[in-house]
Amino acid sequence: MESLSSDSQSPTGTIIFSLHINDIFSATSSPKETATFKAFLESQWEVADLGPAKFALGIAMSRNHASRTIALLQTAYIERLLEHFNLQDAHPTDTPMVAGLQLHCPNKNSPTLPEISEWCLKTPYCELVGSLNYAAVVTRPDIAFAVSRLSSFHNCYMPNHWAATVHVLQYLKGMKDLVLVLGNDRTPSLLGFSDSDYANCIDTSRSISGYCYSLGSGIILWCSRKQKTVADSSCYTEYIALHDASHEASFLRQLLDGLGFHEPNPTPLHCDNDAASHLTEDHVFHPQVKHIRVKFHHTRDMVTEGQLQVAHVRSCNNLADILTKPLSCVDFLCLCGYLGLRVMS
Repeated sequence: MESLSSDSQSPTGTIIFSLHINDIFSATSSPKETATFKAFLESQWEVADLGPAKFALGIAMSRNHASRTIALLQTAYIERLLEHFNLQDAHPTDTPMVAGLQLHCPNKNSPTLPEISEWCLKTPYCELVGSLNYAAVVTRPDIAFAVSRLSSFHNCYMPNHWAATVHVLQYLKGMKDLVLVLGNDRTPSLLGFSDSDYANCIDTSRSISGYCYSLGSGIILWCSRKQKTVADSSCYTEYIALHDASHEASFLRQLLDGLGFHEPNPTPLHCDNDAASHLTEDHVFHPQVKHIRVKFHHTRDMVTEGQLQVAHVRSCNNLADILTKPLSCVDFLCLCGYLGLRVMS
């Protein structure tokens, strides 16, 4: 087994550990629990304590004990990608994807398709998208939408898809010192944002869902993906996005409760669509929404049970907007700051 994560509780505290081949990382609720866990490992195996983690799996970690924050950085990983794909001299870009860019599958009846197929065999498109995806899911929510969108063309990419993928790496080159800052000296409080972009995919007419959650500072969970259902209105697609986000809220609340951080109040989940927000609170069976599948009403149940509170937020302040579409440079950089991404000082 290459990796394993687990947590356990004892009368004196909580231990969380993660095993990656020969390395074990642990986080405990107190120094006493750290000593107990270390003593247990030493009683079973010959181990070496390397101290606080500073670098692992391509992620650099630095702590600020005064502000109670931890910064996660992947500069070394990005530099290796640039070298591997021979893009050390490429010009940096301001955003991971050009605003308004529309990508689509190639026409199978195109006379140039055989030439493109030959070109595809020589182009490491899947390798680059997969490499970018690791950064997108670990420390770089700013490229999550772009990588998710490009992943849709693994078996039908063309030169313009490759150019868009290289564009993402060029953006990372210019912003390779961007760090994700987590934690602060305040009481942790879960906060969520949900958004969608209606019929974003021109090939399938499906919309894009995006949501993210923060715990007092930078975001701890984010997602950008194409919806599995074709929605016939912006209200419907926003409601589906809220449904996906509400499932994550339920998971996070259970996780925090298991770690001893009980959330007594409903988790705020911000949405910029009034119709979808009202639908989560209105249990009247309206004819206009009778086609909405029952499973998407999970959000209503969480609101009724006091676990979730759907609140309105202006589109320009909706953090999840960065996870649903390519944005202009000004809007993109503004939301990056809200996500907890900072330039390393």
